[in-house]
Amino acid sequence: MLESSHFTAVGNRSENQDRLLVLADIARGEYLFAVADGMGGHRSGAEAAKMAISALECYWAQRGALRNPPDWLQGMILRCHRAVQNLAVADEWSPPGTTLAVLLVNSEGAWSGHVGDTRVMHYSAGGLQGRTRDHSATELKLAAGRISEEEAATDADLNRVTQALGGRETPEASVKSWCLQDGDLMCVASDGAWSLLSGEDFSELRESSLLGPALNQMMASRLAGAPAGQDNATLILLRK
Repeated sequence: MLESSHFTAVGNRSENQDRLLVLADIARGEYLFAVADGMGGHRSGAEAAKMAISALECYWAQRGALRNPPDWLQGMILRCHRAVQNLAVADEWSPPGTTLAVLLVNSEGAWSGHVGDTRVMHYSAGGLQGRTRDHSATELKLAAGRISEEEAATDADLNRVTQALGGRETPEASVKSWCLQDGDLMCVASDGAWSLLSGEDFSELRESSLLGPALNQMMASRLAGAPAGQDNATLILLRK
């Protein structure tokens, strides 16, 4: 059984373009968690995120036995991409776009699938691990050895995504799998949320007696000290 909680806030923006989804099939022991971050540079960012989440929910409802979770996640992300593309018909001047990160958990383990810079993170006894790598210009520079991990944290291209749902090109979703242990903490978060939290924060949340109140208190504190341009902040936490 998993314990989960979620948080979303508009930050210092005029609109919250993030959307989240939490689904649980207790009988089958299957859980799905997702966060979509509508691209703020597009007029239909909020609609794109909403459409991606809606398509994901339908795909989940129509699923059969999940014999191959990686293939299922790849197919799901492609379905979401096409659903968001359809919004462009009504918004030709500014095609909509959104990032998406999904976490699937069952009795055999956990799988992540993502496009863009919305992240899945895993905090265990061994510390904090990123289970996704951003599809961003900064990540490309990091992979090429042009910048260090420390420089990446403040790089000017940190929020410049190289892949998203809804664009003209079909995104190449990244899918990973790993095992979970009792007490592990998982997080699915938009960039406006993960940028506010440290490994020490995840450690504190992992040890909290009540996940929901601890999350709300921590995020309220972080947002109170956030800069004037603070983005929408959305995350889902789950503890095994």
